[in-house]
Amino acid sequence: MLLTPKQNEAMEALASGNYNFITYGGAIRGGKSVWGFSALLILCQIFPRSRWCIIREDMEKIRTTSVPSFKKIEPSGTLRQSPFEYTHPNGSVILFKSENYAQDKDLDWMKGLEVNGFLFEEINECQEKTLFKAFERAGSWIIPNTELQPEPIIMATCNPTFGWFKKLVYDRWKDNTLPDKWLYIPAKITDNPHLPQAYIDNLKNLPTFEYMVFVEGNWDIQLKTGGEFYKCFEIDTHVKHTNYNPDLPLHVSWDDNVNPYLPCGIFQIQGKELRMIDEITGVSPNNTVKAVCNEIKRKYNGHQSGMFIYGDATANKQDTKLEHGYNFYRLITDYLSEFKAQNRVLTSNPAVVMRGNWINTVFEKNNAGLSFIIGENCKTAISDLIMLKEAPDGTKFKEMATDPKTGGRYQKVGHFTDLFDYIVCAAFASEYQSYLRGGRPTNISIGKNYSKAGY
Repeated sequence: MLLTPKQNEAMEALASGNYNFITYGGAIRGGKSVWGFSALLILCQIFPRSRWCIIREDMEKIRTTSVPSFKKIEPSGTLRQSPFEYTHPNGSVILFKSENYAQDKDLDWMKGLEVNGFLFEEINECQEKTLFKAFERAGSWIIPNTELQPEPIIMATCNPTFGWFKKLVYDRWKDNTLPDKWLYIPAKITDNPHLPQAYIDNLKNLPTFEYMVFVEGNWDIQLKTGGEFYKCFEIDTHVKHTNYNPDLPLHVSWDDNVNPYLPCGIFQIQGKELRMIDEITGVSPNNTVKAVCNEIKRKYNGHQSGMFIYGDATANKQDTKLEHGYNFYRLITDYLSEFKAQNRVLTSNPAVVMRGNWINTVFEKNNAGLSFIIGENCKTAISDLIMLKEAPDGTKFKEMATDPKTGGRYQKVGHFTDLFDYIVCAAFASEYQSYLRGGRPTNISIGKNYSKAGY
C-alpha cells in the first residue's frame, strides 16, 4: 500500500529508534489507522516471533471498526476471531484487546501480559492509567533464541479531545515541552490524498463545531460546558467564512500583552455588521509591535482603503521605556503609516460587566441591528470566546498559567476577547452608549488621532 507523505513521516520516526511513544492523529480520515496497522505489520516482519497488542476502548469497536480496517491492508497472515488474534507467517502475533475499563478498573487483564509494544486505536477514548500500564508491559516479551530484539514502543492514534490526553501530549507538544522520546505528529484530512473529493465536499455539511474539530483537527475548540462569559456566542451561528474586501477599511484591534503572545485582530465593517477576518498571534520572538505590524504589512500589502486602530485604553499613556512622546499606539501608527492608520482607542475601557452584557445581547438578538461574525480561520479568537469563564462578580475569570520555560505567569485565555471588546465598544460607541442608557444616544470620547497629531 502506498503511504502518504505524513504516514511516511511517522514511519521514519518509528524507524529512527529515537522514540518510545509516537502519537499520530488530530482529524478524521487522516490515515491514522492505516499507519498504525502498517507499522505493526512491518515490525512483525522485521522481528520474527515478536508479540504486539492493539488496544481499543471496547470489543464492539474492535469488531466493527479496527478489524475491518486491518483487513483492508490485506495482511499475509491469519486472522482468527474469538478472541481476535493475527498470526504473521513468521510466527509474530498481534493481539486485539479491549481496554474494558468500566468492568476492570484495576486492568487485571494487562497483568502478566508479555508483548514488545502496543498500538492504541483512538487513545483519546481510553484511560491515562492504561497508557502507563502499557509502558510497564512494553518490552516484557523477550523473543526466544535470538539476539534480535525490538525496542519497546507504544504507538497511538487519536482525535481531538479535551480529556487527559490533550493535557498530557497535545498541550505539551504545543508548548514544545514533550519528553525527549515522545513524539506527536498532527495529521489532517488534507494529508490523505486518497479520499474522493465528493466525500471531502460532503463533510462541509457538518455543523461548524464538528467540522472544525474532526475535519480540521482543532484541539482548542470545545462545546460549551457552562459558566461562559460570552454565553450567547454560538459557533454554528457566529462563525462563518469571511473574506478580505480591499474596498473596505481595515479595523485593527490590539491587546497590550506579550505572553503567551502579542494578539492582534483584523476586522472589517460593512453597515452594522462587524466581521473578524484575521488574527495574528505574535509568539516569541515575534511578540513585538514591530514584528506584528510587519506581518500586517505583509498580509495586506497595497491596501489603500484606510485603517483604524483600537485597543486597550490603558496602553494609551506614554511608556517610560520608549522614546519621549511614544506609547504603544504611537508605535503602531508609525509602523503602519503607509496605511494612514488612525487611532480610535477609547480614552478609558468600558466596564467589563456591562460591555459583556451588551455583547451577549448583540450575539443573542442583534441589538440595534448589529451583528458580529468571527471568521472560521480565527481559531484562537473562537477558542477564547468559548473557553473564557465568568467570575463570581460577573467579570472575566482570568485563569493564570506558568510558562514552563521562563517561569513567567500569564493569562491562559481571553486576550482576543479583550481586543474584540475594545473594537466593538469603540466602533459602535453610540449603539453601546444607547444600550447603557436604555436607548438614549450619547457622545463618547475617542483617543487622539496620532496620524494627524503633529508628532
